[in-house]
Amino acid sequence: MTQIAGASLLDWAKDVGVPLVTFVLGFGAARWTLTKKDRKDLEQKNYENSTALVTQHDAAYVSYTGAISAYVAAPAATVENFVAIATLGDRYFMQLNQMCSAILSQKVDVLLRDEVLLPKVRDAVLRTLPDHYETLHAIAAKQDFSYSGALRRSDHGAVYAVAEKFGAGPEWATPTVRESTK
Repeated sequence: MTQIAGASLLDWAKDVGVPLVTFVLGFGAARWTLTKKDRKDLEQKNYENSTALVTQHDAAYVSYTGAISAYVAAPAATVENFVAIATLGDRYFMQLNQMCSAILSQKVDVLLRDEVLLPKVRDAVLRTLPDHYETLHAIAAKQDFSYSGALRRSDHGAVYAVAEKFGAGPEWATPTVRESTK
């Protein structure tokens, strides 16, 4: 009787267990791997995300630099210049943070990231962010009002996270991030 019970258990495992385990493993492998078409679709989606981010970034940057140009062209700094630079700067830096979040979550095309997006981040970290707060302090001083804004890493977390993750190389070489103390 034990031989019959052992044989029937072995037959059951061979007839039912092996196909069941094979199905589960095959289903799992198909769920966690991408087909060639799926990879191409993902690459296309990441490319589209990248181009949309570049377009949004550039529009925000043009608005922001327009406010700075208006300040430079004005015969005297005004409160309106200050408000325009502060507001459009916040919008620009928010867009930059969104772009960096997409970079960190790998939702962008790798080549566009390296050749287009990262240089924009580098310029912002090395020049635009520190200069933004210095400009606002200069306008406030000219207008004789108090401004306590400061460059804080916590306000631009994704930007600095991208700079730390991808910022190797001589083009990123700079003293540590300038934190405004004004």
